[in-house]
Amino acid sequence: MHLEKNTSLFPNCSVALFLSNRKENNTMAEIAPQQAAVGVLLTLLDLVTFLGNTVVFICPVVEKRLRTVTYMFIMSLAMADLLVACLVMPFSIIYEVTGMWMFGQQFCKVWISFDVMFCTASIVTLCFISLDRYCSVVTPYHYPRRMSRRRCIIMTITIWVYSSLISFLPVMQGWNEIPGMDFDGGTECIFVTNWTFAIVASALAFYIPFLIMCSMYFFIYRASRLKATQIVPQTLDLHYHPNSKRPNNLQLENKATRTMSIIISVFVMCWLPYFVLNVWIAAKGSETTNAITHVFKVITWLGYCNSTINPMLYAFLNRDFQRALKKLICRRWRSQVDIGEDMVSIVTFSKTAQDPEHSVK
Repeated sequence: MHLEKNTSLFPNCSVALFLSNRKENNTMAEIAPQQAAVGVLLTLLDLVTFLGNTVVFICPVVEKRLRTVTYMFIMSLAMADLLVACLVMPFSIIYEVTGMWMFGQQFCKVWISFDVMFCTASIVTLCFISLDRYCSVVTPYHYPRRMSRRRCIIMTITIWVYSSLISFLPVMQGWNEIPGMDFDGGTECIFVTNWTFAIVASALAFYIPFLIMCSMYFFIYRASRLKATQIVPQTLDLHYHPNSKRPNNLQLENKATRTMSIIISVFVMCWLPYFVLNVWIAAKGSETTNAITHVFKVITWLGYCNSTINPMLYAFLNRDFQRALKKLICRRWRSQVDIGEDMVSIVTFSKTAQDPEHSVK
């Protein structure tokens, strides 16, 4: 399918939006072994995403130390990623394997809106997590007041309202559509947008949160270097058992730097290729050749992989979360002396200065 000049492929953060080698009739083509293998691989990815984010919701039930105000952001992130696994990936897999959209034109718009909304909510939540970590590490004494329960609730609601406003509202109103461009609504679900919508949506959904996220982690890194003798010991006091064997500040700084590097690198690897290509097509107004179509399929599923990896980065590296996971798996937990908590939990998510049982006078 070729696009007119100055149009963009802004597929609902989804993959199989541009279909190549369509059958002219409306019957379902036979599924080739290669397509079946792709379907199995994508289904496994969907299941891992579903299970990983489901565990994030279950662990606070068995581990009370996870029942913190700031864990709301992790829950919001897991909710967005879980909904991607439940309401976006399955339909995308079917669409990719069969080569046909079988759910009607109206649900096509709903599916597209879901996809944009959940992907945006996931990205924006990562931005808010970086803001929370900045407040906790750089200004620990003011953190309890700045990140109260009420403010965290308001921020979480803001994330979802913001995401819905740049997904359901424009898609359902048709602001993304191009006059005169039609497709077969019975067999295709294509989200081809005008260049204005593509650039504005990309900026609101990715580029602005990305810049904020990078800035916050840079300030965290700088603070960990300049104030290691002040902020780090105070923060560690909130995490350590009195008999813990603590690493020195240099080790903590190195581990924190590695953790932040991993967080930024994974985020950039998963989402930057998609949004760069999207804006490039919008600015260039090029035709969607088969090569571009296949590239979009790959890099959009790369974006989905971010929903798979997020629980591992923001929850599974948390020591309290690991304790809860062991409780779920082993059904029992023997009290042990903590061994060397590092800044991984501080950079991602762990106990913070606002927790009453760990407050510092």
